[in-house]
Amino acid sequence: MTLLRVFAAVLLATAPAACVSVSTYPPTAGATKMTPSVSPGPELMAGAIKEASRVTKGAEPIVFNLPVGLDSGTWRRVAGLLPSGARAMRAGDETVYSVQQLRLSGGTAEVDVVYPDRGVYQLMTVKFEGGPALPWRVQWAYRWVIPTTAPVANDPMIALESAQTEQPASGQPATEQAAASGDANEG
Repeated sequence: MTLLRVFAAVLLATAPAACVSVSTYPPTAGATKMTPSVSPGPELMAGAIKEASRVTKGAEPIVFNLPVGLDSGTWRRVAGLLPSGARAMRAGDETVYSVQQLRLSGGTAEVDVVYPDRGVYQLMTVKFEGGPALPWRVQWAYRWVIPTTAPVANDPMIALESAQTEQPASGQPATEQAAASGDANEG
């Protein structure tokens, strides 16, 4: 009877670990939407960018890009986890490591990164193992021979910075100021 209780206790303790759903960002059909702004999202994205740069012997400083829809705080946190000098992609950058998707399932995670290779962007998947009590460690990186389109800058700060540069010292947006000066010239 005691052996049966021990077996039941072990079974109940391990059953929740065996039933883990996959979460992704950006979301995909049939998977739970991941919240990449909280751990381990930023750590996984930064780790995958560093690994892709290491494997491809990329140029320094690292120029990175993250999926659309992430807030500026997530961008800053990922930048802080990358080597000194790393910066977010800007329009016109040609050597960029761009995170395309994160997949998390229990103690396993995979991150897809687009990277430059002799003028063509390719796809790499970086696999991690870890968890709440363990650090996330790279297990392998697989370079797919799949050409892909060049990434487009997704940094939310780009739109904010361009809006600020378009706003002149008067405090009015450039379009309103132009309309006001046109009205003054007519009178």
